[in-house]
Amino acid sequence: MNTYPTEYLLHPVPVLALYGIAPPTTEQEKQTSLDSNDTSLSSSSRPASSPSTGNTPPSPRTTLANSLFTLFHSKQDCTLYEATRPPNTPSLAPSSSSAAAAAASSAASAAASSASSAAASTPFFRVISLPKDYVLPTPLPTVHSALSPLHPQSPLFPDGLISPSWIKKHLETPSVVVGVYEVWDWTHAPGQQAPTSVREVGPLGASAMMDPTEREKDIALAQEINDRRKYFQDKGIRFACVLLLKARQTEDPGVGERLNLIKKQSGLDTKNTFFTIAPGPHHELQEFIHTLYRSLHEPALQYYSHCIKKTRKKRSKLPSPQSSARPSMADLTSHEPQPLSFQGWTLRYEFKVAFFQEMRQDIESAVKTYETAYHLLGDILAPTSSMTQGLVNLSARGKRWTDARTLADCINIKICRFHLYLNDPSAALAQMNVHLHLFQTYSNAWGMGEQSFEYWTWLSKQYRIFADIVDHAIQYGFKVPIPTAYLTSPGTANRPGSPLLATTGGHLGAGHQALGCNPTAILQHPGFYYHIAAMCCAERRRKFLTIERIEAEKIATATTTATATATPTQLEALLSKERQVDHSSLTIEFLTKSYEQFKKYRNGRMTLYLAAEIAGSYYEAGKYEMALKFFERIGKTYRKENWHRVLTSILRWSLRCAKELGSWERALECLVELMAEELPMTEQKRIDNQKEMMDILYHHPVANTVEHAPLTLAMDQMNAFIKCSVQFLHSTSFVDTPVLYQITLSTEEGSPLLPFHINAMRIVFSDPQYNCCLKGGSEEENSKALELVDFSQRISETTEGVEGDGFIHKMNLTLSRRQTRVFQGAFVSKDCEDIKIVGICLDLVSPHWNVALSYNFDKSSEDQTVKRRRWLEPSTEPGGHPKFKFLNGRGELNTVKIQQKPPRIQLSLQHTAPALLDEYFEMSVTITSEETEIIHVSLHVEIKNTEGQVGDYVWFKTSDNALHSQSHTIEVGPIEPGTSATFPFYLYASQMAGIRTIDLKADYAMSSADKTATAPRMQKSESVQIPFVAPFDCLFEVCAQSESVQKTVPFGLERSEKWLMIAALQCCSPWELDVESVVFEQENFVHPSLSLSLVSKMDNVKQIWKTGHVYNVNYLFRLSTTDVTEPTCPVPVGTLAIQWKRSGQTGSTSTSVIKMPMLELQSAGLVVVADVPPQLFMAEPFTLTYTVHNPTIHLAEYTASIELGDAFVFSGYKQLKGRVLPLSRASYYYTCYPLQAGKVKLPRLKLSAKQQGIEREVPIEFLGSGAVLHYTSALELQLPSAVNEQPTLIFVGAKRHD
Repeated sequence: MNTYPTEYLLHPVPVLALYGIAPPTTEQEKQTSLDSNDTSLSSSSRPASSPSTGNTPPSPRTTLANSLFTLFHSKQDCTLYEATRPPNTPSLAPSSSSAAAAAASSAASAAASSASSAAASTPFFRVISLPKDYVLPTPLPTVHSALSPLHPQSPLFPDGLISPSWIKKHLETPSVVVGVYEVWDWTHAPGQQAPTSVREVGPLGASAMMDPTEREKDIALAQEINDRRKYFQDKGIRFACVLLLKARQTEDPGVGERLNLIKKQSGLDTKNTFFTIAPGPHHELQEFIHTLYRSLHEPALQYYSHCIKKTRKKRSKLPSPQSSARPSMADLTSHEPQPLSFQGWTLRYEFKVAFFQEMRQDIESAVKTYETAYHLLGDILAPTSSMTQGLVNLSARGKRWTDARTLADCINIKICRFHLYLNDPSAALAQMNVHLHLFQTYSNAWGMGEQSFEYWTWLSKQYRIFADIVDHAIQYGFKVPIPTAYLTSPGTANRPGSPLLATTGGHLGAGHQALGCNPTAILQHPGFYYHIAAMCCAERRRKFLTIERIEAEKIATATTTATATATPTQLEALLSKERQVDHSSLTIEFLTKSYEQFKKYRNGRMTLYLAAEIAGSYYEAGKYEMALKFFERIGKTYRKENWHRVLTSILRWSLRCAKELGSWERALECLVELMAEELPMTEQKRIDNQKEMMDILYHHPVANTVEHAPLTLAMDQMNAFIKCSVQFLHSTSFVDTPVLYQITLSTEEGSPLLPFHINAMRIVFSDPQYNCCLKGGSEEENSKALELVDFSQRISETTEGVEGDGFIHKMNLTLSRRQTRVFQGAFVSKDCEDIKIVGICLDLVSPHWNVALSYNFDKSSEDQTVKRRRWLEPSTEPGGHPKFKFLNGRGELNTVKIQQKPPRIQLSLQHTAPALLDEYFEMSVTITSEETEIIHVSLHVEIKNTEGQVGDYVWFKTSDNALHSQSHTIEVGPIEPGTSATFPFYLYASQMAGIRTIDLKADYAMSSADKTATAPRMQKSESVQIPFVAPFDCLFEVCAQSESVQKTVPFGLERSEKWLMIAALQCCSPWELDVESVVFEQENFVHPSLSLSLVSKMDNVKQIWKTGHVYNVNYLFRLSTTDVTEPTCPVPVGTLAIQWKRSGQTGSTSTSVIKMPMLELQSAGLVVVADVPPQLFMAEPFTLTYTVHNPTIHLAEYTASIELGDAFVFSGYKQLKGRVLPLSRASYYYTCYPLQAGKVKLPRLKLSAKQQGIEREVPIEFLGSGAVLHYTSALELQLPSAVNEQPTLIFVGAKRHD
């Protein structure tokens, strides 16, 4: 759009003239930017005077004026969307709390408050700066305007339509004027001192006195403002005044009165035309300007309304079209300019009205008026005829013709822009189509139709501008309509320019549906129109080249006939100008913009097409490198998605670019893919491609001047004309065993049409030592459709050839169409590993080229799971053809796993389970060799317990019958083929019964293998589970026995207890056991006060125990202490060691050790002990003794009484009361006479004692009784029993007779 006048395309806004502040200088701008963030500019914050530094700082007034000027001129031009949809800007209330400041900014605050409450948006103004004495030009009533077609000196005289200068004039004519003044103070009178009198303010705010000098200056200022107001008011222009205050003036209580005086005498309105501003922060200054704009916006609109009325009044004075004289035929044939016609004057006025409406931001009215002007302009530009009252003799390519076309294009742009703004995309597109169709019709009459490059230049520009307009609208929120939206919108079919194809009759009735949409009538996103502009630009270049060639031929003919003219014609001038245009760059620019738009809207297919068009444009421009990059980029997608026909075209263009660049490597890559069967082309073209490839490799004079670097072409990344696949026969194999594989090369029906000779085929493995290279021998054509080439038995290793090729063999590697050749090879691995065929390389070698067609199998392809695995086998019949057989699985198997051979030995175990703990359990393993030669075997045995390591181990028995411990591996020695060797070993387990897992590993190597550590060894493993059970189970019963007490009162600190321990030993073995002995082994125990001694025992045993047999052993211990006051602890007793072996077994015995429970003194407490004779008879008196024991260190007071019974009569105290000292005892004696025989109740002493403030009943026990404890074999307490609390039942025998 930069080729059109800016004034035509600029969106106008009301013009505001500003005077009284000048643009800041460079130093002032820097200082203003530094001071703009200050919260206030107070004179009190600056020093009154400062020494001269060479740079005088700006005054607060200068800083404020510079800030205002910068804010006023911050944005001069705006777009349609910015002018009509500005953001909402809330206003701010004045921040000063003083009365003077509030009075000084009363007008601004009132306007700001109203604007804030209404949430009004801030309008835009075009601000121009004028001098203070500016006056408007005064038109003379008898003289026409200098821009009128009636003025002889006008550039439009006599038949011009409109000039951009008219728009420029109104963009410089203000609709409102703002004058900036400063309120006078004594700082403006240098050398004079302000009066010292202070104003006195009364209770009502009335000033008692005012400075006469200030009043005089204020009156003069008010007069000056009033004169300017009257002047502009007479011109119909609103005038507003802005007074600049200093910071200290806002604190002066008399400033409010001075401002009221100026306002009244100047005749200005406080709300809309009189404003004050004091220094403040940036946002307050910005808000002040917004408030000023909102106040002056309505007067500005009124000014342009008045302009519209004046223009329409002038238009109404035009003579009617019927009364205007038609141009005569003489005028039509005359070349003299004619006066402007009625249509021309009407067009001028309509354009002016539309412009003023646009100034008012009345877009709906402006678009209608512009459409009227456009139709008038279309009638004016129509080819001249006797019926047309337009511009007569409007010669094509003339100045008036060019101005009219430019105006028509600009009006069309504005109409389209306005329709998009009004969200009417159909109308915008309809206007664009009308404009193109109209001028397409006129162009033929003007001699610049579709066969001229001028037409395509204009058309490309129109589409480019329309795309820019749509893109600009989208940036401001316009939504491109969806085509289906037209089908659901009611009444759309009846709308002018509707894209709907309605039913017969031109309307949609009830229940009827639209038949469809017209795509050309639906607005698309900008990418479509950028693309059309690019296509028009390309057509422009073609038309230009055609016309240039024709003109060159004419010039050549004229030169031959000597009829050439010296002066260039108009066409030659156009051609000369067109030669300076870079058509390809323009086309690429439009295509790039279109590509970005389609990419933005995610039209993937179209982006690829545009990329191809960009590449083609680069090719036409001779930028082959860029074209080739684009072709390669888009070729990947078409190749991946199998668009073969499109890919063929791309490859051909890429081939041309590569040859133009001399990039023969890329040319070969394109030719190799062009030979593929999938790419459609004729047979002759395919033959030509193959010949051209061979010519580049062998004969091309330019391509074979130097020796090229090796070239590798990835055939798996392109369409290959030779299909290659690999297959291993099995997925696993063994060491020292041949591994078979097959390489299949196949061709299709259509390629190669000529025999294709391969110089070498290299098979690349993951391990380079297995690499293989097949050299091409004879070049004779092989006519077999299916052939098996087995080189697995004919490979010979050679030192010649390329390093790393491995095994090399020569054979015929020529391929023809419809042929499949399968190459079968083999290798032998010495190690266990995974071997993979990484790739196959088909080498094309010439004196200057080494090209490798590489097939990579390192990554699996997507179609490998489609076909079943096949293996080609030779025919078993003489002269037969090989046949494919199917293998298990699908796809290609290019990896084989090499494993060791399975071991050929057998392991068998002999044992008698279960095993017993603490014995040496004998097992034997028999190793049987099935190998064909002598093997050397080593045996490894390991015992495992699921509960963890508990002291289990393995013993091996050597030839001298010695036992070796702590060894899990032993050499068995050589074993002859077909023989066996038996080797015994022993297992030992203790502590814990359960299942043990026995792992046996027989590791062996062939006698023929090397005696090195890396020699291959084979291994045979066996596992067996052996249950281990405990041979004995033991239960312990521990009984405490009290001894007889002394009769003396002193008690002493010594104390002893007898403990009887009974061990019940049970045989748990499933076999009979020979028990040699049960031995008590007392544990050493050292304690300062405690001691344990064995009193007696009964453990002599030597016998055969059967399963379930129980044998008791008794031990009586005495547990003593020398000081009962010392704390006690459990005393360990010892262990029982049982010597045993299985019944009938010879050899040494096994020993099982059973731990015995610990003993501890019974807790000391107050107790009553009853002592009676062992035998009692009826009618025989006896003495009953009750002893009160106090083994504690606390005094005990007690009361007691004897319970009477029927079985006895007694003599003694019936009730007692006394005390027993710590560590002492007291005894009471009763003579009892039995009256009854049998189990009778003894007279019971019921004693209640109080000790440490606690009273309780003291229990009674018989002498020699105590607690009984039961323990398991794991020494867990089972049944603890307490002392009998009522030991009063005794047995009395019958009366004896002498």
